[in-house]
Amino acid sequence: MKNSKKTVLAAAVALGLAAGISAGSASAYFTTYATARGGHTIRLGNRSQVREEFSQWTKHISLENTGDTESYVRVKVFAGSMYGLEYDGSALWSEGEDGYWYYEEILPAGAATEVLDVQITLPAVKDEAGNQVAYTEDFNVVVIQECTAVRYREDGTPYADWDAVLDSGSDRYEWEEGGAGNE
Repeated sequence: MKNSKKTVLAAAVALGLAAGISAGSASAYFTTYATARGGHTIRLGNRSQVREEFSQWTKHISLENTGDTESYVRVKVFAGSMYGLEYDGSALWSEGEDGYWYYEEILPAGAATEVLDVQITLPAVKDEAGNQVAYTEDFNVVVIQECTAVRYREDGTPYADWDAVLDSGSDRYEWEEGGAGNE
């Protein structure tokens, strides 16, 4: 009987040691990570698309509401610091303090904005003799566009809340309150 107790005790100690030794690798297994690539487009009802044409160093930009509901739209153009950008559009386009150009009217589903022209000024380049020569460097001018749902205040006045954040619920998305337009 004493021998069987010693055998059981020895087996328990051996099992405990084996578990302790393998705990390090199990711990490493549970603390590792994996990466994934790819993406999935989420459609939330408000969508817009940039329509661009280019001629005589001018981008002719129009935004189209391709969503299902009316929305507000804005656009911002980026180029390197050595390139000048001069905006010209209808009275419906206005520059905001944040560098975006805002379309002042609500854009119905399927409608497009009036054209906003952005004239690109190239830097002056001179050859070794000091004569002006043609600019030949490649560069990009990037147009960023955004849209947001039309929101309404208690008195029925429409406004755009550009700071609204989508909050993911269990099976749907809802707007979080608290953006700049919520007064």
